[in-house]
Amino acid sequence: MKVSILMNGYNCEKYVSEAIDSIFSQTFSDWEIIFIDNSSTDNTSLIVKSYGDKLKYHKTSENVSLGKARCIGLSLCNGEYVCFLDTDDIWFPSKLKDQLAIFKNSPEIKMVYTGVSFIDEHGDSIGKYIPKAKSGNVFNQQLKRYEINMQSVMVKNDIELKFDPLQCYSVDMGLFLWISSRYMVGVIPEILVKYRKHQTNLSHSCKEIEWKEQLNILNRIFDEVPSLKADYLKGYRLAHARVRYYKARYLISINNNKLARRELYKYRFSSFFYFGLYFLVNTSIPLWNLIHRKLREFS
Repeated sequence: MKVSILMNGYNCEKYVSEAIDSIFSQTFSDWEIIFIDNSSTDNTSLIVKSYGDKLKYHKTSENVSLGKARCIGLSLCNGEYVCFLDTDDIWFPSKLKDQLAIFKNSPEIKMVYTGVSFIDEHGDSIGKYIPKAKSGNVFNQQLKRYEINMQSVMVKNDIELKFDPLQCYSVDMGLFLWISSRYMVGVIPEILVKYRKHQTNLSHSCKEIEWKEQLNILNRIFDEVPSLKADYLKGYRLAHARVRYYKARYLISINNNKLARRELYKYRFSSFFYFGLYFLVNTSIPLWNLIHRKLREFS
């Protein structure tokens, strides 16, 4: 019942040992680490190679997109199950054991995810998130509010697992939303992962790419199975409202407030949340900016 753990890293010497140590501390021990070094120029390779044979190290010949790096790593994962851990995040010791128990008790389940504790650059707690969905069909929940943290996921390696090599910011969402639309998913409403938040803001160009990637993901999933739109009509509208909200955030960041209002107008009655956003963008851009600065840790 081997578990392949895919790690992707670039110049990650600051936190990578803590991440790998959390794998070696697992109460379940039949695992392997597939580490994709995305052409780091610091001491990442020296640190990672020091962990021995349970860690398989591969360095790319050039720095590639996150989507392509994850594709390379996924092609090297031979375990019955696959997990993901980025180089600045941490697992709780029972993470693998608890997820494998869900698969053992529910053979129809193809993916399991858990709750998350958010930590800052110093490792101090700054919040948490407990999943709202219940085990089973979680697709509607992900449309309403996507809640799958990649570091918390374990997926069974007997279905198609594929990342979009062209994506940079919504790589995990594309795969996990697709899985949720087709298979039963297990949810553990407990915190088994520490996810590190960094005090960085996406550039304007990155914000533009983010909403476009998410729109492409939705279009792909619903175009492949057209009946999903009728089955999940409210969730479909809320998912598109979220994309338009991300587009509006980008437009406001480049001072195109008029077009941002137009983007939110169509979905203003989707929920109180989107009505509030539409009201805010029409009344006070400074307040919009203030609220988003306060909430950027969890947006």
